[in-house]
Amino acid sequence: MNNTKTKQGVEKRPAKITKFISLPKFIISKLENSISNNKPSFRFNNSLAYFFLHLIAIRRFSDPDCDECFRGFVSLDSKLLEHYSYNYRKYFRYFTDNGILEKRIYSKDKNRANSFRFIYDLEIDCKEFVKMDISSLQKLKNFKLIEKFTGKDEKCSHLVKWFYEGLEIDSQQAILEAQKEPNFLKRQSYLFGVEKLKNKEFWFTRNKVSDNRLHTPLTNLSKKLRNYLRFKGDKLVNFDVRCSQPYFLIVLIESIYNTVGTLMFENLKYLLYSSGFRKEYSKIKYWILNSDFYTEMSKILFEGREMSLTRNEWVGKGRNKEKKTVTYENERELTKKLILRLFYIDTNGYLYRNDSDFKVFDKKFPCFSDFLKELKKNNYKYLSKLMQNKEAHCILDVITKRLNQLYPKMPLFTIHDSIMTTEYWAERTSLKKLIQSMMLEENRVKPQINN
Repeated sequence: MNNTKTKQGVEKRPAKITKFISLPKFIISKLENSISNNKPSFRFNNSLAYFFLHLIAIRRFSDPDCDECFRGFVSLDSKLLEHYSYNYRKYFRYFTDNGILEKRIYSKDKNRANSFRFIYDLEIDCKEFVKMDISSLQKLKNFKLIEKFTGKDEKCSHLVKWFYEGLEIDSQQAILEAQKEPNFLKRQSYLFGVEKLKNKEFWFTRNKVSDNRLHTPLTNLSKKLRNYLRFKGDKLVNFDVRCSQPYFLIVLIESIYNTVGTLMFENLKYLLYSSGFRKEYSKIKYWILNSDFYTEMSKILFEGREMSLTRNEWVGKGRNKEKKTVTYENERELTKKLILRLFYIDTNGYLYRNDSDFKVFDKKFPCFSDFLKELKKNNYKYLSKLMQNKEAHCILDVITKRLNQLYPKMPLFTIHDSIMTTEYWAERTSLKKLIQSMMLEENRVKPQINN
């Protein structure tokens, strides 16, 4: 079968599906009532309808900003939908005509793509879910029924296997925790995430042409709910790299120093070896590896300035952007967001050139700022991709694989730069020190590890 490319240029193979998927009961009831009272005028496949509705539901869970920022609207790739069924437009028209989904029309003025959301009759928590059998989709050419994921495609079998060998969630306590969330749509996503984990409905993706990270049901699970994860009844503990993205920027810079003679980084040679850059880099490197980088940076950025912790910011990606009012707990949290934006933003764009905080950074660290701009000169996404790929390779392909070889019975889970295992194994292996020593050996710089 020919692979299909999405708008992002990623080739799509047959969708791997398991026999059952969970959906909110009220959505299934709406669909069944619609079919009874207003029979579809086209050849309607119930399983395909469930699958399409599930794409909306799962995206809302997997994207933590989706509900809060976009009022529950989800943008789906039309090329991908067409790959699943050339009749997809008829299904989504039927959903909107029958009050199951609401559609937000594509707008060039607001730079948005068509998107959809569930229609809730009342803001009543959806605590009831239904498991739907979609195994009949295997008869269609673009679906492949599997019993479970192996992780072979993602080259992460050493991690994926543990999901099926004992990962659990204390659903009763997790539901109580989820119900404390004041935002209605966000709360629904929390409840849906708990249901997925309870039913062991797992999925795994890793895209080497983008961030190369492993995405799983744990990736965007709220930190509030992670406390209720268990492995065969044992509580999980988490070890993550402190100031992860800045740390992997240091790893990147050190690797450039070691390969600066290559054509790839030839243009950076002058910047890297200038006395101004070395002085600024030495200070930043020390803060990242030995101090609290964001606290130290906040002292520099906000020196002599009164800063409001409440701001209006653009959130979202691509065409789906909206302004949102955000209030930060303290200057450190605000600084963390600013630094991450600095890594990801287009330094040739309007938002960067007219941002007062970035102007302060340019003034305080002119050589380091020039270095970041040079890296992003041809493609502003290049820097973030380099850092994420460094992180993914380090955590997924090196550290966790070595840990699995040393301790094959130790369960391992990851959330980007974080590594999780049980309290027993963390203590038995002195895992914090072990991760540090392995990362020092691999990257030549020793990270700080939080747990």
